[in-house]
Amino acid sequence: MEHKNIKVKDAPLKGLTLFIYTAIATPILLVVAIFFMGGGHGSYFIGKLIFPIPMIIAGINYRITDLAYYLAIIQTPIYGLIIFFFRKSNWKLASLCLLLIHIILFMNAINLESSFN
Repeated sequence: MEHKNIKVKDAPLKGLTLFIYTAIATPILLVVAIFFMGGGHGSYFIGKLIFPIPMIIAGINYRITDLAYYLAIIQTPIYGLIIFFFRKSNWKLASLCLLLIHIILFMNAINLESSFN
């Protein structure tokens, strides 16, 4: 019985597939963040962890503005598009850089003094 060497190639990142995954993840992440925020009576830690840019804007304005809402909705699909644009070069390095930028933004959101602590 002969075994053929089957080489499994990494599946290329397709734009539509990546967009669909991030579009599905966005409402789920929003529900999780809003659940932990407890309508303003909970912890904003998860919100700052998942959506640091909108929470920085909320911290600066002392309230969650429309701009923060819109940015929270498009943040995850934008991350997917950034990874998609770097798919042919070095998408793993781009993903790592994106993760590091997200962590830096999260640390800024945590350290921002506001009513969103």
